[in-house]
Amino acid sequence: MATPDLSFPSNLSDLAARICSSGKIREIRISHDGSHVVYQDQYQYKATGAPGTEADLWVARTDEPGSARVLAKAGCFHGSTVFHPDGKRIVFLSDRETPGKAGRMFTLEYGVDGPETQPTMLDTGGRVVQGFDISPDGRYIAFLSPAESTKSKDAIDAKVYSEKTGLSRIMLYEFATGETRAVEGVRSDLQVESLTWSPDSQQILYRMRQNKGVEWSEMPIVCERVGICGDATPIPVATYPRSPAGQSVWTASGHIADLHNFVPTNTLDARTLFMTPIDKPFLGDATTRLYGDIEDGVRIVNMEPGNSNQDGDGFIAVEVCNDLDTHMDVIICSRDGAVRKSVRMFETKDDAVWFSAWDAKRIVDRGSGEVSYLFATILSSAIRHEPLNAYTIRVDTSGRLIKRVKLSSHLQWLADAPKLHTENVFWKAKDGTQLSGVVRYPPDYTSKHGPFPTVLFLHGGPYRRMIPDYMPYFCNWREIFAWSGYLVVSPNYRGGQGRGHEFASAGALGVGVLDWADCDSMVDELVGRGLVDAEMLGVAGWSHGASLAAWGVTETKTKYKAAIIGAGATNWEGMVMESGSPELEAAIGGQSPWNSSTTFVANSQRPTSPIHSVGGVTTACLLMHGERDERVPLGQSIGFWRGLRRCAAERGKEGAELVVYPREPHGFVERKHAADVMSRSVEFLHKWL
Repeated sequence: MATPDLSFPSNLSDLAARICSSGKIREIRISHDGSHVVYQDQYQYKATGAPGTEADLWVARTDEPGSARVLAKAGCFHGSTVFHPDGKRIVFLSDRETPGKAGRMFTLEYGVDGPETQPTMLDTGGRVVQGFDISPDGRYIAFLSPAESTKSKDAIDAKVYSEKTGLSRIMLYEFATGETRAVEGVRSDLQVESLTWSPDSQQILYRMRQNKGVEWSEMPIVCERVGICGDATPIPVATYPRSPAGQSVWTASGHIADLHNFVPTNTLDARTLFMTPIDKPFLGDATTRLYGDIEDGVRIVNMEPGNSNQDGDGFIAVEVCNDLDTHMDVIICSRDGAVRKSVRMFETKDDAVWFSAWDAKRIVDRGSGEVSYLFATILSSAIRHEPLNAYTIRVDTSGRLIKRVKLSSHLQWLADAPKLHTENVFWKAKDGTQLSGVVRYPPDYTSKHGPFPTVLFLHGGPYRRMIPDYMPYFCNWREIFAWSGYLVVSPNYRGGQGRGHEFASAGALGVGVLDWADCDSMVDELVGRGLVDAEMLGVAGWSHGASLAAWGVTETKTKYKAAIIGAGATNWEGMVMESGSPELEAAIGGQSPWNSSTTFVANSQRPTSPIHSVGGVTTACLLMHGERDERVPLGQSIGFWRGLRRCAAERGKEGAELVVYPREPHGFVERKHAADVMSRSVEFLHKWL
């Protein structure tokens, strides 16, 4: 699948269709010797009735500009693409042989300059693969697979809550024999949620929770390790209060690295790197904590799997979010338990890393023995008007740049699109807190002075942030709104990412306590700067961004003329009762219906949800929702629409519109629906602003 390089569409519907039929590159990985990277170029959405979204595999030489080429037309992907340690093969998950049935594992041998090749499906005995990790010595693949159901075909297919069926088990595939077997000793009454190999390839570290499903991720987690040969008695490692973020890392130094919340028991907090020797208690005196105080460590990668380092040191790369910026640090841990920050491999400069799409390796030159750090990533820049592409950055062990290489030239039509002047802005909230955000101007801003008709576009999460990236998609309307003539302002509000514990944990005060005021203050600040037309204001968001938009509409009543509310929560008590993650919803909403002691900290008398305050609203609201949304149930939009139609002011009643898309989950998957969301949103703004 090659992204079309065509001219910028001349009308709104064609533009929305182009955005939603374009590719997005992701899942970049570096070979163990540092010579190549591989990544996926994937259609953002699928055609109606298609089993999944299609993608191609691309490979590039790490030090050669523009060397990216198609390696294989691999069909529909389901997870990461990983290099085998032998440097000749790539392993990935796809449904290319069985369309619509995810979780088949393939291997692909690639040549340095060879033509497109065909993958080979690995025989896992018909077992579905949910996630996998290749052993450092390259002999095995450990993977998760659901246990086979013991129910007969004639059994009642009712869903029994808390019933433990189809729990993930750890399986072992051996390359030499092609045989697959279960790893013995692992408890069968718990769900295995994650696994990783020991440096010597003799043990597997794994995390377990009470049951499958996101509801159980906020429950206590048991971490154990077990040998793959000989004695299969599990060894306890740690108990965590809730699921860490991402995969655990077992370093050559004997440390276990995990990303927990700054206060691990908190549901809403900044991510923090915890490193503990495997034979020491978690949160004991030997645990080292990095980040989470004023900046967030949000993803980690093992830079040197295995025991290849003679000193026994472990090397971890950490993605660190600091307000609008991102940098990548190298952490070195020693066998004596010492852990230290080493060098910074990379930092953004008016650009952005695409959704944690990066990898890092410690590379030792076979000839000279010189050591370098290699970082590969997918970058874009709204400020420089550069769409997503693959890059490598190589630095020496002091952090000095050796080479920066642009490997690919995807999404040329976005590079040729009308340029939207984009800038980062800073201001202070009413209580003096420093805030940041991103402003995108319409294409003709240089020939037309403000104030501009404006859309306040809000990020979801809430533990996310706005950065100056450049890649529109179905629920990210910043570019399409700006191309349509609007100033688009996007704040980073409290409860979000990149400012550490105090900033992120403020979300636990409850939705609407600080977050909405932070968002609204950006509008007021830019009204004062002469950029925003206070008489032509809209607000928009998807997921938690839509929840805040709904809150703002009912809080201000008349300030915003139009609102786009996509799959947003409007009744937090209902969210706790019906959503798939009740603890998270209770933390955001400030209370749970079965525990009267958890109420809003700021004011226990205030309404706890937008639905309670629809009276007097004059804002025209477009609500859009997927029919099969389990994250934010459809009833959240239906109930808010009903409330507006019955209780809002006359303009609010007239402008209340609800659109439900069949088959769609929380994140839309069908191309025609995604395109309709984008074009419908702009048309609604044109009508009501």
